Amino acid sequence: GAYDQTWNSTDVFVTKMDPTGSYLVFSSFLGGTSFEYGYGIGVDGSSNVYVTGYTGSSNFPTTSGCWDNTYNSYEVFVTKFNSTGSSLSYSTFLGGTSTDYGYAIAVDGSGYAYITGYTSSSDFPTTSGCWDATYNSTDAFVTKMNQNGTGLVYSTFLGGTSSDYGYGIAVDGSGYAYVTGYTSSSNFPTTSGCWDNTYNSTDAFVTKMNQNGTGLVYSTFLGGTSSDYGYAIAVDANGCAFVTGYTSSSNFPTTAGAWDNIYNSTDAFVTKFNLTGSGLVYSTFLGGTSSEYGRGIALDDIGNAIVAGYTNSSNFPVTFDAFDNTA
Repeated sequence: GAYDQTWNSTDVFVTKMDPTGSYLVFSSFLGGTSFEYGYGIGVDGSSNVYVTGYTGSSNFPTTSGCWDNTYNSYEVFVTKFNSTGSSLSYSTFLGGTSTDYGYAIAVDGSGYAYITGYTSSSDFPTTSGCWDATYNSTDAFVTKMNQNGTGLVYSTFLGGTSSDYGYGIAVDGSGYAYVTGYTSSSNFPTTSGCWDNTYNSTDAFVTKMNQNGTGLVYSTFLGGTSSDYGYAIAVDANGCAFVTGYTSSSNFPTTAGAWDNIYNSTDAFVTKFNLTGSGLVYSTFLGGTSSEYGRGIALDDIGNAIVAGYTNSSNFPVTFDAFDNTA
Protein backbone atom coordinates (compact mmCIF):
# COMPACT_ATOMS: atom_id res chain seq x y z
CA GLY A 1 0.00 0.00 0.00
CA ALA A 2 2.99 2.35 -0.21
CA TYR A 3 2.69 5.38 -2.44
CA ASP A 4 5.51 4.16 -4.72
CA GLN A 5 6.98 0.65 -4.74
CA THR A 6 9.02 1.09 -7.94
CA TRP A 7 12.71 1.96 -7.74
CA ASN A 8 14.23 4.09 -10.46
CA SER A 9 17.72 5.56 -10.17
CA THR A 10 18.82 6.95 -6.78
CA ASP A 11 15.41 7.48 -5.16
CA VAL A 12 14.34 9.19 -1.99
CA PHE A 13 12.83 6.81 0.56
CA VAL A 14 10.37 7.65 3.34
CA THR A 15 10.05 5.06 6.11
CA LYS A 16 8.02 5.04 9.32
CA MET A 17 9.13 2.61 12.06
CA ASP A 18 6.92 1.32 14.85
CA PRO A 19 7.79 2.48 18.42
CA THR A 20 9.84 -0.67 19.11
CA GLY A 21 11.78 -0.58 15.83
CA SER A 22 10.64 -4.11 15.02
CA TYR A 23 8.57 -3.47 11.87
CA LEU A 24 7.76 -0.86 9.23
CA VAL A 25 4.46 1.00 9.52
CA PHE A 26 5.06 2.11 5.93
CA SER A 27 7.98 2.54 3.55
CA SER A 28 7.88 4.18 0.14
CA PHE A 29 10.09 5.41 -2.66
CA LEU A 30 9.70 9.00 -3.82
CA GLY A 31 11.05 10.19 -7.14
CA GLY A 32 11.11 10.19 -10.90
CA THR A 33 13.30 8.47 -13.46
CA SER A 34 16.49 10.40 -12.71
CA PHE A 35 18.01 11.02 -9.25
CA GLU A 36 16.61 12.33 -5.97
CA TYR A 37 18.10 13.02 -2.54
CA GLY A 38 16.02 13.40 0.63
CA TYR A 39 17.62 15.59 3.29
CA GLY A 40 14.92 16.84 5.67
CA ILE A 41 11.79 15.40 7.28
CA GLY A 42 9.06 16.67 9.61
CA VAL A 43 5.84 15.29 11.09
CA ASP A 44 2.69 17.16 12.13
CA GLY A 45 0.26 16.38 14.95
CA SER A 46 -1.81 14.15 12.66
CA SER A 47 1.20 12.03 11.65
CA ASN A 48 1.39 13.48 8.15
CA VAL A 49 4.98 13.44 6.88
CA TYR A 50 6.75 16.36 5.17
CA VAL A 51 9.92 15.80 3.15
CA THR A 52 12.39 18.02 1.31
CA GLY A 53 15.54 17.52 -0.73
CA TYR A 54 16.35 18.00 -4.38
CA THR A 55 15.72 16.20 -7.64
CA GLY A 56 17.12 15.87 -11.14
CA SER A 57 13.92 14.26 -12.47
CA SER A 58 11.70 16.29 -14.77
CA ASN A 59 8.93 13.79 -13.93
CA PHE A 60 9.29 14.00 -10.16
CA PRO A 61 5.71 13.57 -8.87
CA THR A 62 3.85 16.82 -8.28
CA THR A 63 0.18 17.24 -7.42
CA SER A 64 -2.61 19.12 -9.15
CA GLY A 65 -2.77 22.77 -8.14
CA CYS A 66 0.59 22.71 -6.37
CA TRP A 67 2.75 25.82 -6.11
CA ASP A 68 5.08 24.84 -8.97
CA ASN A 69 4.88 21.82 -11.26
CA THR A 70 7.45 23.06 -13.79
CA TYR A 71 10.84 21.41 -13.60
CA ASN A 72 13.94 23.41 -14.34
CA SER A 73 17.40 22.21 -13.27
CA TYR A 74 18.15 20.53 -9.91
CA GLU A 75 14.97 21.57 -8.12
CA VAL A 76 14.03 21.62 -4.46
CA PHE A 77 10.95 19.52 -3.76
CA VAL A 78 8.48 19.81 -0.90
CA THR A 79 6.24 16.78 -0.45
CA LYS A 80 3.56 15.98 2.13
CA PHE A 81 2.57 12.33 2.61
CA ASN A 82 -0.66 11.30 4.28
CA SER A 83 -0.35 9.52 7.63
CA THR A 84 -0.33 6.03 6.09
CA GLY A 85 2.27 6.76 3.40
CA SER A 86 -0.15 5.66 0.70
CA SER A 87 -0.62 8.97 -1.11
CA LEU A 88 0.65 12.53 -1.48
CA SER A 89 -1.37 15.31 0.12
CA TYR A 90 0.72 17.70 -1.96
CA SER A 91 4.03 17.72 -3.80
CA THR A 92 5.67 20.69 -5.46
CA PHE A 93 8.91 21.97 -6.92
CA LEU A 94 10.49 25.01 -5.28
CA GLY A 95 13.11 26.94 -7.20
CA GLY A 96 14.15 29.05 -10.12
CA THR A 97 15.81 28.39 -13.45
CA SER A 98 19.23 27.42 -12.06
CA THR A 99 20.12 24.90 -9.33
CA ASP A 100 18.32 24.78 -5.97
CA TYR A 101 18.89 22.51 -2.98
CA GLY A 102 16.52 21.78 -0.09
CA TYR A 103 18.22 20.64 3.11
CA ALA A 104 15.81 20.98 6.03
CA ILE A 105 12.10 21.25 6.77
CA ALA A 106 10.07 21.99 9.91
CA VAL A 107 6.32 21.98 10.50
CA ASP A 108 4.33 24.15 12.89
CA GLY A 109 1.21 23.23 14.84
CA SER A 110 -1.07 24.48 12.07
CA GLY A 111 0.54 22.45 9.28
CA TYR A 112 2.66 25.13 7.63
CA ALA A 113 5.99 23.85 6.31
CA TYR A 114 9.21 25.87 6.65
CA ILE A 115 12.08 25.02 4.31
CA THR A 116 15.69 26.10 4.05
CA GLY A 117 18.55 25.28 1.72
CA TYR A 118 20.47 27.25 -0.85
CA THR A 119 20.02 28.41 -4.41
CA SER A 120 21.99 29.52 -7.45
CA SER A 121 18.82 30.88 -9.10
CA SER A 122 18.55 34.65 -9.34
CA ASP A 123 14.81 34.10 -9.94
CA PHE A 124 14.23 31.86 -6.93
CA PRO A 125 10.69 32.79 -5.81
CA THR A 126 10.49 35.48 -3.14
CA THR A 127 7.39 37.19 -1.78
CA SER A 128 6.36 40.83 -1.61
CA GLY A 129 7.79 42.58 1.43
CA CYS A 130 10.11 39.72 2.35
CA TRP A 131 13.31 40.33 4.28
CA ASP A 132 15.59 40.08 1.23
CA ALA A 133 14.45 39.81 -2.39
CA THR A 134 17.90 40.47 -3.88
CA TYR A 135 19.92 37.51 -5.11
CA ASN A 136 23.69 37.64 -4.75
CA SER A 137 25.89 34.56 -5.23
CA THR A 138 24.59 31.24 -3.89
CA ASP A 139 22.15 32.45 -1.27
CA ALA A 140 20.46 30.62 1.55
CA PHE A 141 16.66 30.81 1.45
CA VAL A 142 13.85 30.55 3.99
CA THR A 143 10.39 29.65 2.68
CA LYS A 144 7.09 29.11 4.46
CA MET A 145 4.62 27.02 2.44
CA ASN A 146 0.87 27.28 2.97
CA GLN A 147 -1.07 24.33 4.37
CA ASN A 148 -2.08 22.78 1.05
CA GLY A 149 1.13 23.39 -0.87
CA THR A 150 -0.48 25.76 -3.35
CA GLY A 151 1.37 28.95 -2.39
CA LEU A 152 4.04 30.67 -0.35
CA VAL A 153 3.21 32.49 2.86
CA TYR A 154 6.66 34.04 2.62
CA SER A 155 9.92 33.32 0.88
CA THR A 156 13.17 35.22 1.25
CA PHE A 157 16.86 35.06 0.50
CA LEU A 158 19.19 35.08 3.48
CA GLY A 159 22.79 36.08 2.92
CA GLY A 160 25.39 38.59 1.92
CA THR A 161 27.37 39.22 -1.24
CA SER A 162 29.36 35.97 -1.16
CA SER A 163 28.08 32.39 -0.69
CA ASP A 164 25.57 31.36 2.01
CA TYR A 165 24.14 27.93 2.77
CA GLY A 166 21.08 27.02 4.84
CA TYR A 167 21.27 23.56 6.42
CA GLY A 168 18.98 23.49 9.45
CA ILE A 169 15.60 24.95 10.36
CA ALA A 170 13.26 24.79 13.37
CA VAL A 171 10.03 26.57 14.26
CA ASP A 172 8.65 27.51 17.68
CA GLY A 173 5.07 27.48 18.93
CA SER A 174 4.53 31.08 17.83
CA GLY A 175 5.63 30.57 14.24
CA TYR A 176 9.14 32.03 14.40
CA ALA A 177 11.63 30.20 12.19
CA TYR A 178 15.20 29.56 13.36
CA VAL A 179 17.83 28.84 10.71
CA THR A 180 21.44 27.72 10.79
CA GLY A 181 24.06 27.09 8.13
CA TYR A 182 27.29 28.74 7.15
CA THR A 183 28.42 31.76 5.20
CA SER A 184 31.39 33.12 3.31
CA SER A 185 29.89 36.62 3.32
CA SER A 186 31.58 39.19 5.54
CA ASN A 187 28.36 41.23 5.25
CA PHE A 188 25.98 38.42 6.18
CA PRO A 189 23.15 40.23 8.02
CA THR A 190 23.56 40.36 11.79
CA THR A 191 21.46 42.29 14.29
CA SER A 192 22.31 44.85 16.93
CA GLY A 193 23.24 43.27 20.25
CA CYS A 194 23.70 39.78 18.79
CA TRP A 195 26.21 37.35 20.25
CA ASP A 196 28.80 37.88 17.48
CA ASN A 197 28.69 40.34 14.58
CA THR A 198 32.33 39.88 13.55
CA TYR A 199 32.94 37.75 10.46
CA ASN A 200 36.04 35.60 10.34
CA SER A 201 36.51 32.84 7.75
CA THR A 202 33.47 30.73 6.82
CA ASP A 203 31.33 31.27 9.90
CA ALA A 204 28.28 29.40 11.11
CA PHE A 205 25.21 31.58 11.51
CA VAL A 206 22.07 31.42 13.63
CA THR A 207 19.11 33.53 12.50
CA LYS A 208 15.60 33.93 13.93
CA MET A 209 13.06 35.25 11.39
CA ASN A 210 9.95 37.15 12.41
CA GLN A 211 6.56 35.54 11.88
CA ASN A 212 5.87 36.98 8.43
CA GLY A 213 9.38 36.71 7.00
CA THR A 214 9.84 40.45 6.68
CA GLY A 215 12.64 40.88 9.20
CA LEU A 216 15.13 39.34 11.58
CA VAL A 217 14.42 39.00 15.31
CA TYR A 218 18.10 38.24 15.74
CA SER A 219 20.96 37.05 13.57
CA THR A 220 24.48 36.21 14.67
CA PHE A 221 27.69 34.57 13.59
CA LEU A 222 28.91 31.57 15.56
CA GLY A 223 32.53 30.59 15.31
CA GLY A 224 36.19 31.31 15.78
CA THR A 225 38.96 32.49 13.50
CA SER A 226 39.00 29.40 11.26
CA SER A 227 36.08 27.65 9.51
CA ASP A 228 32.80 26.83 11.27
CA TYR A 229 29.72 25.09 9.90
CA GLY A 230 26.17 24.97 11.32
CA TYR A 231 24.20 21.90 10.24
CA ALA A 232 21.19 21.42 12.51
CA ILE A 233 19.05 23.44 14.90
CA ALA A 234 16.30 22.77 17.44
CA VAL A 235 14.27 25.12 19.63
CA ASP A 236 12.81 24.49 23.08
CA ALA A 237 9.46 25.57 24.51
CA ASN A 238 11.06 28.75 25.87
CA GLY A 239 12.45 29.81 22.50
CA CYS A 240 16.11 28.94 23.11
CA ALA A 241 17.94 27.66 20.03
CA PHE A 242 20.29 24.64 20.15
CA VAL A 243 22.78 24.24 17.31
CA THR A 244 25.23 21.59 16.19
CA GLY A 245 27.78 21.37 13.41
CA TYR A 246 31.54 21.27 13.29
CA THR A 247 34.47 23.62 13.59
CA SER A 248 38.10 23.95 12.63
CA SER A 249 38.57 26.87 15.03
CA SER A 250 40.65 26.21 18.13
CA ASN A 251 39.04 29.33 19.61
CA PHE A 252 35.45 28.36 18.86
CA PRO A 253 33.47 29.86 21.77
CA THR A 254 32.88 27.50 24.68
CA THR A 255 31.43 28.35 28.07
CA ALA A 256 32.75 27.95 31.59
CA GLY A 257 31.98 24.48 32.92
CA ALA A 258 31.27 23.09 29.45
CA TRP A 259 31.58 19.36 28.92
CA ASP A 260 34.65 19.85 26.70
CA ASN A 261 36.45 23.11 26.05
CA ILE A 262 39.59 21.54 24.57
CA TYR A 263 39.83 21.71 20.78
CA ASN A 264 41.39 18.81 18.92
CA SER A 265 41.10 18.45 15.15
CA THR A 266 37.77 19.37 13.50
CA ASP A 267 35.43 19.01 16.46
CA ALA A 268 31.67 18.79 16.60
CA PHE A 269 30.05 21.45 18.76
CA VAL A 270 26.80 21.81 20.68
CA THR A 271 25.68 25.35 21.51
CA LYS A 272 22.58 26.68 23.29
CA PHE A 273 21.66 30.33 22.78
CA ASN A 274 19.67 32.52 25.12
CA LEU A 275 16.24 33.82 24.09
CA THR A 276 17.51 36.97 22.40
CA GLY A 277 20.51 35.52 20.58
CA SER A 278 22.75 37.84 22.56
CA GLY A 279 24.59 35.18 24.56
CA LEU A 280 25.36 31.52 25.05
CA VAL A 281 23.67 29.46 27.75
CA TYR A 282 26.27 26.79 27.08
CA SER A 283 28.68 25.84 24.30
CA THR A 284 30.93 22.80 24.15
CA PHE A 285 33.12 20.77 21.84
CA LEU A 286 32.12 17.15 21.33
CA GLY A 287 34.79 14.78 20.11
CA GLY A 288 38.06 12.96 20.51
CA THR A 289 41.52 13.53 19.12
CA SER A 290 40.57 13.04 15.47
CA SER A 291 37.68 14.53 13.45
CA GLU A 292 33.96 14.81 14.36
CA TYR A 293 30.98 16.22 12.53
CA GLY A 294 27.63 17.14 14.10
CA ARG A 295 24.74 16.65 11.68
CA GLY A 296 21.48 16.41 13.63
CA ILE A 297 20.01 17.67 16.91
CA ALA A 298 16.76 17.12 18.81
CA LEU A 299 15.48 17.87 22.32
CA ASP A 300 13.71 15.69 24.83
CA ASP A 301 10.85 16.97 26.99
CA ILE A 302 13.14 18.28 29.73
CA GLY A 303 15.57 20.11 27.44
CA ASN A 304 18.37 17.60 27.04
CA ALA A 305 20.02 17.83 23.61
CA ILE A 306 20.40 14.62 21.59
CA VAL A 307 23.03 14.93 18.86
CA ALA A 308 23.94 12.70 15.93
CA GLY A 309 26.86 12.85 13.57
CA TYR A 310 29.99 10.88 12.85
CA THR A 311 33.51 10.53 14.20
CA ASN A 312 36.96 9.34 13.19
CA SER A 313 38.17 9.28 16.79
CA SER A 314 38.77 5.97 18.54
CA ASN A 315 38.56 7.92 21.82
CA PHE A 316 35.27 9.69 21.08
CA PRO A 317 33.60 10.00 24.50
CA VAL A 318 31.17 7.16 25.20
CA THR A 319 29.47 6.23 28.43
CA PHE A 320 30.22 3.10 30.42
CA ASP A 321 26.88 1.40 29.72
CA ALA A 322 26.57 2.56 26.09
CA PHE A 323 25.07 0.23 23.48
CA ASP A 324 28.42 0.26 21.69
CA ASN A 325 31.57 1.62 23.32
CA THR A 326 33.98 0.04 20.86
CA ALA A 327 35.45 2.35 18.20
